[in-house]
Parts: sequence; C-alpha cells; structure tokens
Amino acid sequence: MSKDGRIRIGNQTAFSALTLTEPFEYAVENGFDAFEWFPDKKESGAGWEESDLDAEARRYIKHTALEHDIRLSVHAPWQSNPLSPELLELLFKDIEFAQDIGASLLNIHLYTDEGMASYARSIIPLVKRLAQINIKLSIENTPFTGPEDFNELFGQLRNLGPDDTAHVGMCLDLGHANLCEATLNDFLKFIDLLDPHVPIIHVHIHENYGDYDSHLPLFAGPAGKDATGIEGAIERLKTRNFSGCIILEQWPQPPALLNEARNRLREIIEKSPLPPASAFVNRGDSKVAAPPFKKGKSGGILPKMDDFANTISKADRQRRSWREKLAWINDLVSHETCDLDMEHLVYLSIYLHFIGTGEVSCSEDGGHYRPSHHARIACSIHDNLSKITTPDNVFIVRKIYPWLPSCGSAFITAEPLTRIRDIAHRKDIPKELKQEIKHTLQNKLHRCAGPEDLVTSATMLERITAPGADYSPAFVEEFRKFHEQLKEFFNAQSLEEQLEGIIKKGNAKEVKVIRGFLEAKEMADTAEEHLTTLELLTRLRGRLLKRPKEKSGPEAQELLTADIRLENFSFVLLSQLINDFEVREDGMPWSQALHCLALTVENLRLSGFDVEECLALESELDFWRHMFEPRDRQQLIRLKATLDRCLRLAEVYCDKILAIFPERVERLGRALGVAERTIKVFCEVDIRSHLVFQLSKVVSLLLKSIRAQGAGHQAKGLSPCGVSLVP
Repeated sequence: MSKDGRIRIGNQTAFSALTLTEPFEYAVENGFDAFEWFPDKKESGAGWEESDLDAEARRYIKHTALEHDIRLSVHAPWQSNPLSPELLELLFKDIEFAQDIGASLLNIHLYTDEGMASYARSIIPLVKRLAQINIKLSIENTPFTGPEDFNELFGQLRNLGPDDTAHVGMCLDLGHANLCEATLNDFLKFIDLLDPHVPIIHVHIHENYGDYDSHLPLFAGPAGKDATGIEGAIERLKTRNFSGCIILEQWPQPPALLNEARNRLREIIEKSPLPPASAFVNRGDSKVAAPPFKKGKSGGILPKMDDFANTISKADRQRRSWREKLAWINDLVSHETCDLDMEHLVYLSIYLHFIGTGEVSCSEDGGHYRPSHHARIACSIHDNLSKITTPDNVFIVRKIYPWLPSCGSAFITAEPLTRIRDIAHRKDIPKELKQEIKHTLQNKLHRCAGPEDLVTSATMLERITAPGADYSPAFVEEFRKFHEQLKEFFNAQSLEEQLEGIIKKGNAKEVKVIRGFLEAKEMADTAEEHLTTLELLTRLRGRLLKRPKEKSGPEAQELLTADIRLENFSFVLLSQLINDFEVREDGMPWSQALHCLALTVENLRLSGFDVEECLALESELDFWRHMFEPRDRQQLIRLKATLDRCLRLAEVYCDKILAIFPERVERLGRALGVAERTIKVFCEVDIRSHLVFQLSKVVSLLLKSIRAQGAGHQAKGLSPCGVSLVP
C-alpha cells in the first residue's frame, strides 16, 4: 500500500520498446506518478535484465523518480519462484535493484505447486529481508490461480503472525482474473470472492476477451464499449481502502494510448463513491472498525449520541484532508437508514464551522483527488440534507450549507480550476514565482484542495498587487480571475458575484428583480433608499426560495447559497436603517420603522424560523404601518403588545441557541483542540450576527419612542420592560 495513501497510475518497461528506458522517460514526460521495472530478458535476447543498468543509471532513475514524484516498483521475472532455492539468486538481484532505485514494492507471482502452506513459509525470509529495507512484497494472481488460493494463502500467513506479514499483500491482476477458470470473463466476481482479510496493495490492469493473455491497453478491449466493469473494480478497490499503484501493463503504439487510458481511469477513480463510514476499513492485513453505532428509529445506524463529539473528533484525526472530512459527513447524511436528529445536525454544523474558520486544520492526505470530487460530495450532502429538512431543524441545516464547497457545473468537470495551470506556465513572470504557483496552488489544488488554498491564493494576490510590485498587468488580471473562481469553489463569493452568476441562468422576471436589487444596493444612501433596498431584497428572496423546491443538485445549492447571502446582507441593511432612525431629529418615522420591522420578520420567515408566528406578526405590523396614530393612547398600548410579541420571537431564537449549542460547542471544541476563546464566544457571535439581533434593536427603538410618546399622555402601564436581548 502506498505510504501517502494515494492511488497512483503508472506504466511498465517492455521488451518491445526501442530502448530499455523509453517507457520510463515517457512516464516522466507525461506526468505519470508510478512506474514498474520488469526485467523480462527472453531467450531470444529481447528485453533486459538487472545487470543492464549500472550504478550510475540506477542513481539517475532514483533521482528522477524522486524529482517527479513517481512511485517505483519492481516486477520480478516470471520464473522467480520462492519455492525453488536455486532461483533465490534471481530474487536477491531484484531486491538489490529495487533498493538501488528506491522502489517501494517488489512483485512476484503465486505458485501453487506445493500448496499454500509451503508457499507461505517460503516467502517469510523474503518478507523479513524486504521489511528491513522498507520494501513491501506483493503476490500476483496468474491466469491459473483463483481467489480461493489467495484466501488460503493469507489465511496461512495470518497464522504465522503479524510481524511476518505486515509487509506483504496481493497484486490484483485484472487481466489474469478475467482468464481464471473460476471467474472467466468476470473479473468482478474474482474480486468479490476474495476474503476481506486479503489486502490488495498493488494492481496490474490490462484487457482481454477471455481467450488468452493478450494484454490489450485499457479501454482498447471490452471496456472500450462498456466501462462498467472497470468502474465496478475501482469501487470495490475503494471499499477495501486501496491506495497503492495501478500499473498499465502494456507499451502500445502509439504510446499516447497510455495517456488516454490514464486520464479516463483517473476520471473513474474521482467519480467512484467512497466506502460508507460504517464499513470496516482494511489497513494492510488488519481492519479498523468505524465508530460505535446504535439502531435508529427505523433500524438504521447512528453514532451513539453520548459519543458523537468523540466520534467526530476520532473521525477528524483519521481524516486529514478537507475532502476526507466532507466525505465522512456525506456518508452519515446519505446512509439510507440513518436517522439524523436535531442534535446530530447541531454537532455537524459546529464541526463544519470550525473547519471553515480554520479552527480545525486540514492537510494533505497523500491522495490525488481533483476539486471535482469535493464538488460531487457537496452536491450529495446538499441533496440528502434537503430530504431531511423540517420546519424544526431548518435553522440548523442553513448553518451547514455555507461551509460546503460549490457543486456548480464549472467544478464537477473532470479537470476544474485549470486556469491556474495556464498561469503557472506564463512567460511573463519570474521562474521562482512560476514554481511557487505550481507547487503551492496548481499541484496542491489538483491533488488535495482545502480551505487553506484560498488563504494561499489571497496572500499571493495581495503580494502581487502591493504598491511597488512590478508584475505584468495581464498576469495580475488572470490571477484575479483565478482567485475569484477559487472563491466561488469555496463558496466565498461576494453577494454581487453570486447574483451575477444566477443572472446568467435566470429567467427574464428573475433577472429584472436581481438587477433592481443590485442597482438599489449600489445607490442606497438615505433611509428611504435603504428601506427600498430591503424591500427588493425580501422580494428577491421570496422568488429564489421557490426555485430550490423545483430543482436539485448544483442549481438548488446555488440558489440556496444566494438566499443565505441575501439573509446575511439584510443584517447589514438593518444596521444602516437603525442608524438612520437613531440620528433623526424630527422623531420616529413610524411608517418607515414599522415597515422595516415587518420586513425583518418576513425575512425571518423566509429563513424558515417560526413561520406561523412570523405570518401573524407580519399581518399585525402591516396593519400598524398604515393605520398607526401615535397620538392615540389606546393604539400605543396595542402596538406595544405587538412589539412585545416581536421580542418574544427573538427570545425564542436566543433560547433555542443557548439550549442547543453551548454544551455541544464546548464538548466538541475541546475534543478537537479548538481555542477556548473561540468556544466561549461561539453562541454570542451567532446571536449577534443573526437577524433576531437587529429585530430586537428595531423593537428597542420603537419601545423607546412609545415610552416618550406615552409620557406626553401620562400613560400608564407603558414602563420599559427589561429584556436581556436588547443591547
């Protein structure tokens, strides 16, 4: 198994190549990240053997592989049978060669002549020798060996003890599996018949029609017309947590067929679903169980609630990258019988918040997954959350969405974010900057994207646009465009950018409303203009929220994300309106203020909070907006009752947050090692950044005006009510 946890794809030497090193040079030039050396000298003289490569050539191979991040393996000659003492010298030559070039794996064939027990005993000295130099041994299936042979072999190896078998696994040869008598033309059956304890650490892949070992290039045989078999094989390998090298065992003409096979196989790997979080995970010859589970209401599986904070913490430690963390969450929300309740969703919203704000760090996992993989995971999470959203949990679910990556069409393509690749190859920037962009952004994003990449990009943009920075304007402009695209992927776009994206796809009426809002937002300066902008915002939210019910996938996510951004901007508008009302010297503009309050309540309803109560309050406030007479003492008393009711709405939200979050934030935050101050201010920040905070401030201003108005009437029963929420 690969040390870095990454599925790599490579090619192999071939006796038919013009020179011994031609296939290796091709791998270097074309960006393959694995390569296998197969000494296959024939009696005719074709091919090569270890002695054909002297010490200098071996150093060159080792240095070149390290420089280009190519994982090397050595395939022992087919006749290297560990059961034959006279052939051990061949294997020792291969071990020496593997060590000299820095290979991490030696591959041999399985021989069943003397039974599995004899074969198992014969390879133990070999395994121990390889373990001393940190090289694994893979045992390959031939057309004459079946899954039952490997089940028996690894059963025998387990009996010999873990110290002897930790460095040995199976090389699954799909072409040979397709020729096996027991699984002829059904290599998937071969995989399915392998016991879970058989660790697959290496793969050879080529095609045939079940007739003979023709080693056709991948997708040049049956898979060229129907790739479902290859897709099924990759899915099964992922279920076994395979993370080794896949070697394309051919040297086709033209060699470009290798590139086509590699690219198509990589796309299948990226699209293939990850194994469920509840499954046992193979770690070499051992199995690591998923977190503790209990039966849900429908007989499904869920982490025990008492352990859920620790379950998240454990999963976080086991999953270093953003993709892995997202995939684990996706496994939870997408399980068919999983009964996620409010408390699970609260914990997940806290966890994603900590990741998104950098309190929980992400790092590379050694894999090679383009951002399209993250986008598809986000799409799955979004669709599954939408299925379990209820009026009771919607205010929690909406706290999850902003922390997911975008699953827009631009990011679910096979190779998204390619602009940075073009930037890294520009001729108008210094070589050092090219290398920095290539290694810290291009390669990192295409290998293991995470929120940390947005920070890297922002820092670089700040540097290249700083005063005195003398960079090509064309380069700077291209980098700006890339940074905006990256912000879109991480769902960090501005409201304007988000809405402009919707304009490109929206219908005429929708576009008109968006344009009207954006123009009003740009021009707003007075209280009247701020109020008009809030009206347009509220109308736009109502229109956008109708569409996700009719849509799914990327479009639904885009619309819902835009709605959440509009909700956040309504907070800003309300702050401006409150300031407008506070500085007025001619008294409270009752109609405007009541309209502002009604729009605030409507926005709370659009966010799914206490819908029935909000509708009732909207009706009352609409009445007061048109009919209120501040000189009428009875109306003052009745309006105060409506305002008190608005305050209770705000208090309901605060009570919910304070009842649900503090204990769980503290428990999960400490389990994840989050800073104590972040834990302490979590709930306060949530409340003070929510619409209910502005609602309480508007109500506070109106109550103050009512008291002033009531004092003129010497009104009774209009004394201020102390409410902790009111600042």
